[in-house]
Amino acid sequence: MPSDTFLSRSGFLTYWASGRANKNQEKAVKILAPAKINVGLRIIRKRSDNYHDIQTVFYPIHLSDELEIVRADRHEFYSNIKLVDDANLCLRALDFFCERTGINAEVKMVLKKNIPIGAGLGGGSSDAAAVLLALQEIYGQPLCEIELLNIAEQLGSDVPFFLKKVPAYATGKGEMIEPLGYRLNAYILTVTPEAGVSTPLAYSLVTPSAEKGQSLREVLLDLGDDIPGYRDSVVNDFEQPVFEKFPVIGQIKSDMYATGADFALMSGSGSSVYGFFRTRPEAEKALAALRGKFVLRAGDITAP
Repeated sequence: MPSDTFLSRSGFLTYWASGRANKNQEKAVKILAPAKINVGLRIIRKRSDNYHDIQTVFYPIHLSDELEIVRADRHEFYSNIKLVDDANLCLRALDFFCERTGINAEVKMVLKKNIPIGAGLGGGSSDAAAVLLALQEIYGQPLCEIELLNIAEQLGSDVPFFLKKVPAYATGKGEMIEPLGYRLNAYILTVTPEAGVSTPLAYSLVTPSAEKGQSLREVLLDLGDDIPGYRDSVVNDFEQPVFEKFPVIGQIKSDMYATGADFALMSGSGSSVYGFFRTRPEAEKALAALRGKFVLRAGDITAP
């Protein structure tokens, strides 16, 4: 696939294209690709395949990438940031879709990235799921649910979650998804510092905690709306080693509490930190304080 990159007024715009020039105008499919936070994350054990078994609850938040796909006479991909070809899950999702369906899905994709990379928010995985869902709509649902899930699992452990985008309990590598009747009665402030954390690096630093006592699923369902009670029961096993490597992330968590959060935690392998607040004004005040002290790549508030 030939590719090149050029600079637009808004920054890097990645371009990838092949085939003939577009001649047909068709209705575009527009879809939001939301970020997620991990409400707790336990690393249970390292597996023989070098992955890790985990327990976590994926929870969708307001911050989203924006994807637009339309049929075209050639393949095209555009984004407002520079994406490395082999890390572009949108193109990998397109390739998988074509291979599994036998459809030569010539489309133009335009991706507006709002979710930071290396942030523990699942932006790339959400983009991949959005591509699959949009292609399904454009080409008349050629894949059954099982086939779609199979492709999603091959693209990434948390991609299956983004096909449904509802709160879910995840085990295994993160691909074993169980929808959860769990809703947070809080405003979720999510901030991402300038630092990014590589997932492979985070896993190389973490020590599995082993499974003991209640599962994370049972802990959260028992706690319900007792958000302050999360402090003693809900942990992210990545925090300690990541905070040692990137002290600014730990400082943001401390400041989140200092600005009034009932509970705060790092999301995924970092670098984003989220806090639960009782009211929007409290969350907005905390965001303003954090922006005044730290260089942030993103700051977003999700309503209950």
